[in-house]
Amino acid sequence: MHMLRKKTIPVALLMLAPIFCLGQQDSTKKNELSIGVNYQTRLHYFGRTDSLQSSGLLPNIGFQLKNGLYIQSNFIFIQNKASSVTYAGTTIEGGYRFKPSKQFNGNIFYTQILYKDKSELPQSALKAQTGINASYKTVVNINAGADLKFSGKQTDIGTTLGLDHIFVLHKAGSHVAFAIDPSLYMYAGTQKFTKTYIERKSFLGIPVSEQETTQTYDGFNILAYEASVPVVAVAGKFYAVIIPAYVVPQHLLEGETGKNLFYLTLGVGFKFSK
Repeated sequence: MHMLRKKTIPVALLMLAPIFCLGQQDSTKKNELSIGVNYQTRLHYFGRTDSLQSSGLLPNIGFQLKNGLYIQSNFIFIQNKASSVTYAGTTIEGGYRFKPSKQFNGNIFYTQILYKDKSELPQSALKAQTGINASYKTVVNINAGADLKFSGKQTDIGTTLGLDHIFVLHKAGSHVAFAIDPSLYMYAGTQKFTKTYIERKSFLGIPVSEQETTQTYDGFNILAYEASVPVVAVAGKFYAVIIPAYVVPQHLLEGETGKNLFYLTLGVGFKFSK
């Protein structure tokens, strides 16, 4: 008999990553305010899901200065078969987006995570995260990222590697444009957890004592592969996005529930520049 404790990263950051990558392709020469809301049909941690099959609603707001500094916040609401829409927490991210060139763009960031007391989110042990993302454009976009996740006295390391290629559909003179971005990503990172079990000692086959033993494990593994096809429509200040995605979890630990999963992310919002 043993207990398994596992730390995870915020679902909100994962589900917004494809939208963020699309936004990085544009050169921002003005201060910009964005307001939107996203809905995800299944919340997951690299294919690892909760037993209640929760979905998520994430209103968001962000502001970026023309020099590249930005701050953005996501408000997390969850819904499942055991409860109606319930507030679960907030993420606040600040960072700097590098001035994009024809071939390179990226950002550095720090995220503080504020959970509601007794939050139902499995990743509520995570307190903060910091990292860097970069994209290099050739025939396809080569994307890479690295991050540190802070939870109590332990720190996890995460890495991301992906490929995508954006197709833009825009008729001259039209205020409406579409972008399609087929993407393939691999996620990896450390998996730190503790395992507690009862160790029984015997003499000549007769039990003489029992002792509770705790072991700490730390391994760097591939966590998941994910394929997605984000589709974005832009009309003036308004945008809408739909992201069908399929995730294949890897190296599931004892106590984790996960399987190959298809899910959708839907979003709408406005961007105002000055």
